[in-house]
Amino acid sequence: MTVRRIIPAIALALLFFANPASADPAQDASAFIDEYGHRAIAQLTEPNLSDDDLFKRFRALFDEGFDIPAIGRSALGRFWPRATDQEKAEYLKVFEDYIVEVYANKFRHYSGETFKVTGNQPAAEGAVVVVSTVDQSDGATTKISWTIGFVDGKQKIEDIKIEGVSLIISYRDQFASEILQHDGKVSGLIDALREKTAHGDSAGSSG
Repeated sequence: MTVRRIIPAIALALLFFANPASADPAQDASAFIDEYGHRAIAQLTEPNLSDDDLFKRFRALFDEGFDIPAIGRSALGRFWPRATDQEKAEYLKVFEDYIVEVYANKFRHYSGETFKVTGNQPAAEGAVVVVSTVDQSDGATTKISWTIGFVDGKQKIEDIKIEGVSLIISYRDQFASEILQHDGKVSGLIDALREKTAHGDSAGSSG
């Protein structure tokens, strides 16, 4: 397992906490990341944590802190309007299962990288981009940017960029390719994601 593959997993789970909005969204967003990031790492890297408990904790944190429906829709891109209501519901469920399968196990390889917030800036539609870094033991540093918005007054993660590369766009490209391989049918992607999740094959996928 390379450090490059570990970093998105650490990055993805650093930000799963929802706080009520206050008068300074930018400051709140930075505090949100800085404070809960360390708590998320502590929960997900606890010694002797069973696989079942690891996945349950990761899913709970993911559900709590991420705008999963918005992220799922964005990752599906131009194919979202083409999907039926049933396909949309099935896709969002299997998408969440897929993300949990991809990233939860990578915490087994966490080796004490140092995470810190370095700044923030306003983004479109009232969102805030919080900039952070992950310093590795070999001296390398990775820049991670988090886009945080509000859903029902609570902070939610809308996207993550690792060295400027959006994970949503990465998945959008991957999913579009899968759909096109199945004659443009969203059901083909759903089946593929379900199969990868069931067999644990997603650990080697995007991120």
